[in-house]
Amino acid sequence: MKNLIYLSLLVALCGCFSSKPSTLSSQGQMGINCNAKVVNKGALLDIFLELDVERLYAAATLQGIKLSYQIKPTFESSQVISADSIALNANRLQKSGNSFYLNFGLLKPQTMPAIMVLKIEDTQTKQLIFKEISLSKAEAAMPFVLSKTQGQVYDNFVSKQDTLRFEGADVPAYVYRIKQNFFPALPPMQLNNLSVNQNVGVDSFFSLPANTNFVLKTKGLYFAQSDTSSSKGIGFSVMENMYPKFTKVENLIEALIYISTPEEQNQISGSANKKNALDAYWLKLAGNEENARRIIRLYYQRVEYANRVYTTYKEGWKTDMGMVYIAFGAPQISTQGNQQLWTYYLNAGNIKVTFAFVQKKNQFSEKHYELIRKTDYAAIWYEAIEKWRMGLVAN
Repeated sequence: MKNLIYLSLLVALCGCFSSKPSTLSSQGQMGINCNAKVVNKGALLDIFLELDVERLYAAATLQGIKLSYQIKPTFESSQVISADSIALNANRLQKSGNSFYLNFGLLKPQTMPAIMVLKIEDTQTKQLIFKEISLSKAEAAMPFVLSKTQGQVYDNFVSKQDTLRFEGADVPAYVYRIKQNFFPALPPMQLNNLSVNQNVGVDSFFSLPANTNFVLKTKGLYFAQSDTSSSKGIGFSVMENMYPKFTKVENLIEALIYISTPEEQNQISGSANKKNALDAYWLKLAGNEENARRIIRLYYQRVEYANRVYTTYKEGWKTDMGMVYIAFGAPQISTQGNQQLWTYYLNAGNIKVTFAFVQKKNQFSEKHYELIRKTDYAAIWYEAIEKWRMGLVAN
């Protein structure tokens, strides 16, 4: 049992788990992730894309990938304002790590609000994804955008080793570091959702020149503005270098909160050898080492996925969406106004349950969604957690 956790995590953390589209997906593991940023340049909008395609991690080009888009008033609308394909030539495309980066210009639609429905097609795997990108937010865009390197986008978090820059107008960025330690989400049937830490305050304040490289070595939540008298700004988190992966045993223990009791977590955390105690915990749940490795791999894959996709002003695994994803896996997703609906077919398809997440205004993140909690979720939640605790969760 000595290497149970870390042998399993070696497999679990090798992959890069990709984002589901904000509008449509099928239940199951996704292999494509797309992040997007929109920069206002007057009559022209600059669209910056970051694409992760799991099968192309070792490739130099986006072979087999086709990109196209439609501009519409809403995703559900049948009215198409404009449409075009996106050329993936070498001059426009660059790669860093596992990610491909590209940007292109777009005439700002005369009628707002408007969205871009980006179509990503993998002709080799026959996978089709639609990504909804709001163009309306560009109307009140900041004079600069945060980039990891020139032309690259971020998705609400960067690491302590990333070289960053505020690209755009030659104005200083005024940066606040926020002192915070947000709590994990509470179960979906708990109506008094009090999981937000009230002790949030400014830890430090400094300015940085635009178009100049810098590195932020201190982990935390940051907020950058060009005008401190305004509420507008760019929120982002600086995470550990391995994030969204967890490799520290303390993080692995903390992320067990959704399937363990406080007593179990305290026992593991208080052990002289936390790693061995964590191994013993999983082995007790799984019944044997083979099954323990399987559910360890599955659980921390979901934690990593939640961190990558659902990180907002707090770590992805702590969000409402992260909690539901970790417990139930990949849903079928649809949108309805400012709501994102996640549907699961449980018990061999005999039980249908839908979780509704409402997009809430938040100055730190445009991806902040809160679950509409219902007492009706209690039965299916306890059943899902019991499957984890009996080692019966399937891939």
